[in-house]
Amino acid sequence: MGGWWLGGKHMKPNETFLADVQQQLNKDQPVIVCCQKGLRSLSACEQLAKAGYEQIGWLTGGFDSCEKEDLETVTGIDVRYAGIGGLSEALGWTEVQQREKKGFMGGFENILKIFALVLVLDTLLFAVEAIMANMRK
Repeated sequence: MGGWWLGGKHMKPNETFLADVQQQLNKDQPVIVCCQKGLRSLSACEQLAKAGYEQIGWLTGGFDSCEKEDLETVTGIDVRYAGIGGLSEALGWTEVQQREKKGFMGGFENILKIFALVLVLDTLLFAVEAIMANMRK
């Protein structure tokens, strides 16, 4: 895993998060915070608790830990894919994509299988060329 909590430079915390929430929600209102893996939302819950919010819900394990029917939405959109993007989205590296075999070429597992097949074929070709070279001598 990477991200700003491990010193990664590709992500940074939302500096206006708390102010944005305080503009939208009173401290006595219930708040549910979610993210893809559950780590960023845990950090957000800690910020909210320190700011005085008491009714805070956190999705342990994030969207990746859910099944489609677990998260009903008003629009019917599958929110488990909300935090997926970039290379992870293209290759199907997330748990949600792996379970549903979505992503480039059916997901990371299929990419590994294709890579292994190319490696085996390349090794066989190399062996055949070596045998042919020895037979010519």
